[in-house]
Amino acid sequence: MSTTIGQYGGDGASIILSAAIDNITLMQQQNTWQTSAGTLAETYAGVGDTRQTAISLNPKITQVASWQSNITNTQTNLSITATAMTQIVGLAQSLSTGLTTVTGTSSTTAVATVVEQAKGLLSELATALNTQSGATYVFAGQDGTEAPVTDPTNIGSSAMATSIASAVRGLTSSNVDSVLADATTAASNNAAGTSVFSSNLSVSATTAASLQASVVMSTTSTKVGLVATQNSTTSSASPTSTGSPIRDLVSDLMVVASMGGMSSETPGYTDLVTKLNTSLNTTIGQLTDMEAQVGVQQSALTTRATALTSVNTMLTTQLSDARNADAASASTAVLTLKTQLEASFTLVADMKNMSLASYL
Repeated sequence: MSTTIGQYGGDGASIILSAAIDNITLMQQQNTWQTSAGTLAETYAGVGDTRQTAISLNPKITQVASWQSNITNTQTNLSITATAMTQIVGLAQSLSTGLTTVTGTSSTTAVATVVEQAKGLLSELATALNTQSGATYVFAGQDGTEAPVTDPTNIGSSAMATSIASAVRGLTSSNVDSVLADATTAASNNAAGTSVFSSNLSVSATTAASLQASVVMSTTSTKVGLVATQNSTTSSASPTSTGSPIRDLVSDLMVVASMGGMSSETPGYTDLVTKLNTSLNTTIGQLTDMEAQVGVQQSALTTRATALTSVNTMLTTQLSDARNADAASASTAVLTLKTQLEASFTLVADMKNMSLASYL
């Protein structure tokens, strides 16, 4: 008659072996996770000594990703702004070409053609100034939800246009400068109902420049984009300027649109066209500078984006080193632990059958 030696051949041995099996099983589960998921553990608690490093890196990576997203969105807006500015410069150049054709001896018919051209260009300009990137008006500055031009469809019959037309109708051979000054005054008027621009943008040109949108791409924000009524920061304005190149273009278009019925025989006409075209060419130079300014901003953002990509790569690598498992080592460990576990269960089975007779 045989007597079985405790459970599995002895209580002490049983406890030790059972604990070893549990430990091997846990290690196998961890290594199986590492092989399939590629990380050291399901949670940071199981990462070990590198846990704090991994935890601290995650918010940094998230922050950098946020800055990268801001730059991407801003670059989209700037690209659309650049296209619109190219169009606006083209409109100004078309007006200058039209004025050149009626400088000197010109019939009322020839002038009428340029007048109609100016009316069409004015409508196109108003539409261009209300260009959107998604739901954002790119020339609106900080408040991108408000259209820069309040009523683009009727800009040709606005209070500003009416006031300028009145000044042009009073043209004489001796008051050309006064007519242009009156047009500048009308274009500079920021009063509600008179300005063709939104209330936010009906401010001085220097104030408008401070209303540029901001993009956060580091611990500080940077001003970007253009505001419809802002000044030019790179070149001088003409003597009859409002301070804002785009306002000046609007004014010039309205002046030309008011010249219906005139010819080179009209007193003051030749002087008006000559001075207007000279002023317009200065405005074209300023608008071109504004267009270039957008390109400079795009270049700066591209440089910043490249730097952030490098930072993101560095942080991601550090996180990978702190959190990720060596897939090859984990796979090898899984096989080794599987062998150990099988051996342990075999030993358990053998101990179950062990009796006192086995020792005799």
